[in-house]
Amino acid sequence: MRRANHAWSIVMALVVAVSAGAQSGNSLAEVIAQGERVRNADTRVRVDALHRVWAAALASPEPAVKTAALDVLKEPAGSASDHIRMPAVYAIAEIANSTDDPQVKTRALEALAEPLQASQVPIRNVAIDAVNSITRGAKSAVSLQAIRALSGPVRSGNNGVRIPAINAIVLAVQGSTNAAAYQAALDALVPALESDAAIGGMEVRMMAIGAVERVGRGAPEVSTKAKAMGLLQAYAGRAGWEPEAKARALDAASKIEASITRR
Repeated sequence: MRRANHAWSIVMALVVAVSAGAQSGNSLAEVIAQGERVRNADTRVRVDALHRVWAAALASPEPAVKTAALDVLKEPAGSASDHIRMPAVYAIAEIANSTDDPQVKTRALEALAEPLQASQVPIRNVAIDAVNSITRGAKSAVSLQAIRALSGPVRSGNNGVRIPAINAIVLAVQGSTNAAAYQAALDALVPALESDAAIGGMEVRMMAIGAVERVGRGAPEVSTKAKAMGLLQAYAGRAGWEPEAKARALDAASKIEASITRR
């Protein structure tokens, strides 16, 4: 009787495994099938395809299905129309957040490359928010890819894009143990420190100083902290900086130094 029960358990396990595999295969086939439809010139067809891909990726636990969906969604995310690209960006973020798999999250960040570089401010800000959502609580392996994705927006000449991107740089490394990501974050913030815009320049500089301080204080390695201190001390003596910005930079450098002595 026990042998019979054991054999039955094995059979049932195999049935479940085969069923799960078939379901995963069906989900992947569904996502791939929508690839052509999501590029259709008819808006109704494109929108329907986008939502089918979105739903299939969320319903499946398989990373392969999610990454395939993200690859399909790159096209609508790069559309010139907010009516299609904004939902695509939200879909990319939600798919990335439906798993802890760092490869899926990294692929999602890659899929956001086009909207992060768009000429229109609203979609760029939506994409920056998506990056924030993906990196929140993510594993350290995702941090470096997020910094790379945000480097373009941080160099933007539009403060409506640049300031949110500066803050996103800080959030991308928050809680991370990836030393390379902290180094990359400081490098990405240099263009903001160098901003010499007559209008809105001080706002950018102050945001950048605060970001360098937070990155420096949170960095796991003394060498990164020292780099952050050096940047702030150097720019505190920069000609053309407001006295308030110089004082803020020196204060931030002191706080980073204090974080070293407490180690």
